[in-house]
Parts: sequence; structure tokens; C-alpha cells
Amino acid sequence: MIGLLVWLAVVGVRLGDLGDEAALAEVIVLFVVLVAVPRALLFTAADDMSPRTYANAARLAGLAGLAGLVAAVPAFAPGLGPAAAAGLTGLWLLVCGFAALHGLLRFHVRRSLAPAELALDLGLVLLPAAAVWLLVYRGDLVLGGFGGLAAALTAGHFHAAGFGTLVMVGLLGRGLGGAADWTRPVYRLAAFVLMLAFPTLAVGIGTGVRSIELAGAGLYVLGLPLLAGLQLVAAARLGDRPAWARVLLALSSGSLLLSTTLAGMFAAQGFYGAAVPILTMLRAHGLVNALGFLGLGLLAWTGLQAPAPRD
Repeated sequence: MIGLLVWLAVVGVRLGDLGDEAALAEVIVLFVVLVAVPRALLFTAADDMSPRTYANAARLAGLAGLAGLVAAVPAFAPGLGPAAAAGLTGLWLLVCGFAALHGLLRFHVRRSLAPAELALDLGLVLLPAAAVWLLVYRGDLVLGGFGGLAAALTAGHFHAAGFGTLVMVGLLGRGLGGAADWTRPVYRLAAFVLMLAFPTLAVGIGTGVRSIELAGAGLYVLGLPLLAGLQLVAAARLGDRPAWARVLLALSSGSLLLSTTLAGMFAAQGFYGAAVPILTMLRAHGLVNALGFLGLGLLAWTGLQAPAPRD
């Protein structure tokens, strides 16, 4: 709740700057930093892990919340120098490193390739790279030829398309449970495709090889609608859970379908011109993806963990 209030304060303070692409990208990233990551970390205690491990996950979520508050400070002071802004982002990078170690520990303890938990592990492992790109943007640095707006957009992709999507894949797998019907193979396909999509897209963008970049975007265009459809199935099946949570999960699916359509158009625009400007993408894809798909989705799964109370 504190993270959300701080993010809303950031929006209020920076409202006049949100016509700038880099400023809007930073605000979107901060939603993931302040709200989504701390909430998502609370889900990273698997059923087959010890209570002590869960306590570590809860403490990690608290640290992430604190680090996110520190990382938000430069957004309130846009005139802050690059060195100071990068320094205030350093704690976020450190906590994301701990999150990655937590993901590796989960995998080591579990010793299984169950797609739901593996997706959560991979999402955690991606977090330090997400933090690095935020630090690059804040410090006015250049990494691999990317800086400025490109660094801000890359930070957004790592935080939302990388970490956020994989967390939602994992939570969906838990929600569907062990149902031995048609949803199992479809879920496994969606999980595999989405675990492969982000690294493929990142390699394509990083190397400048257009065919690899398009392959990664194509995997997202294939996997995300499957994820959205399966979320709708889960919302319909979990009839003993709170109605508000099921509605939010359905809205999360709708947000994902909208943002995926725009992402596909943006990825292909090199072949037919600038179909979707970057600022439009940030507003209709980035914000919808972060707040709608990820924000509403995490809130939905919070309510879907327990059966609805009966009168």
C-alpha cells in the first residue's frame, strides 16, 4: 500500500513531464519497482519449501519495498545529478541480486522443472538485469550502445515483460493446479514459449539482428494470448474464490490482449513504417501492461489463494 501511494505521488509530481517518453517510461518502471515486485516476492514461497525459506521470502519482499522507496527519490527530484540518482538506485540493484539468489535457491531446493515454479525462478533471476538498466538510465550511462531513452525502455522491458510476465505465468500454473485436461498441455506450451521469448527478444535487440528480435516478438505474440485465455479459464473455474478477484483476473486478461496487439504492431513496424509511435506504445502498451495485466493480476491472485467466505 505504501509503495502504491508513493507511486501515485510520483505521478502527481511528474504529471507535467509525462509527455516525455523517457519520463513516462521511468514512471512505468517505478510502478513495477514500488508495487509489483514486493507483492510478487510474497508469492515465491513454493509449497514444497520450508517455513524458514518462506520467512526469507517475506523479508526479501520487505527489503524490496524499502529499496523501491529509495529508488523513487530521484523521480521527485528530476534535477538531481546522474551520480546521485544512480547511487540511490544502487540499493535496488543489490536487493534484486538477493532476489536472483533466492530464485536459484528455490530451484536448488526444489530440483524440478515444474513449469510454474521454473517461471517464477527465471523471473527472479532476470531482476538484477532489470535493475542494471534502470541504473544505466539514472546515471546517464551507456551500456552496449544503449543509453537515455533506450536504457529506460530496456529497464521497462526487463521489469515488466521479463519479470512481470514470468511471475504471472507461475501464478497461473499454480491456479490451474494439476487438472489433467486440455489446459495442462496448453499451459505447458504457453509457459515454455514465454520463458523462451524474453531472452530471444533481448538477444535480438542487443545484437541488432532483426530476425532474432522478430522471433522473440513472435513468441510473445503466440504465448501471451494463450496466457490471457488460460487466465480467463482459471477465473471461471475458481468459483469458490472471491468474485472480485475473479473479475480482476478477467480484466488482467483483457489488458494483456490489448497490450499484446500493440506490441505485435510495434515489433513489425520496421516492415511497414512507424505504425505505433513510442509515446503511444508507452501509454497504451506499457501502462496497460504494468497496471492492468500485472497490477490487477497480482491483486487478483492475492484474493484467489483462499476460498471465498460463505454466508
